[in-house]
Amino acid sequence: MSPLRSPNFRGQKAVILHREDENINRLTRHLDRLGMESTIRWPDLSMPTDQFDVLYFDGDNGHDDLFPWPKGAPTVPLIAMIGSEAPGRLEWVLSHNSSAHLIKPVQSSGVFSTLVIAYSNFERQRLEACKLEALEHRIAQRPAVFRALLSIIDASGLDDEAAFGILRFGAMSRRQSIEDFCGQLDKRRAAALVHTYRAGQG
Repeated sequence: MSPLRSPNFRGQKAVILHREDENINRLTRHLDRLGMESTIRWPDLSMPTDQFDVLYFDGDNGHDDLFPWPKGAPTVPLIAMIGSEAPGRLEWVLSHNSSAHLIKPVQSSGVFSTLVIAYSNFERQRLEACKLEALEHRIAQRPAVFRALLSIIDASGLDDEAAFGILRFGAMSRRQSIEDFCGQLDKRRAAALVHTYRAGQG
């Protein structure tokens, strides 16, 4: 197993959605030591989301309109700053798909590890969301694949397994997924594909 490389946050930009207090002063000092630039905002973000890399927010006093993205779909790692253990507050924090949390009062020992966990969890969440989106797209395109398969069978007289092989050939030739290729295939194009496939086999 290769050793874990220490993350480097130098040059990263953090926004802190929290009233300024001693906790926030401690946090900004620690972020500064890590080479990060921090900006404090409250009660709203009021800046474009492409201008920062991570967002800290007040988990004790936050509300649904605090963020500019759809609920539970952050575009950057979210770190909840939590002092209250009230179930309602914790449920609200979880509903926004936070990547990590930082306990108040802020201590120097937790800032770096929280950032590492937040960035790692956010990347994992992003990859899982991409996989889910791709799966949903494939499922939505199943009727198109079935129609395309029937068109190939009708044009070639082949069984379904051989016809699907022709669809794979066409998709690979176009460098497309089977689903996207089938979505563009009508009966005329199906007949042309069968002709091209047979010509290549001959």
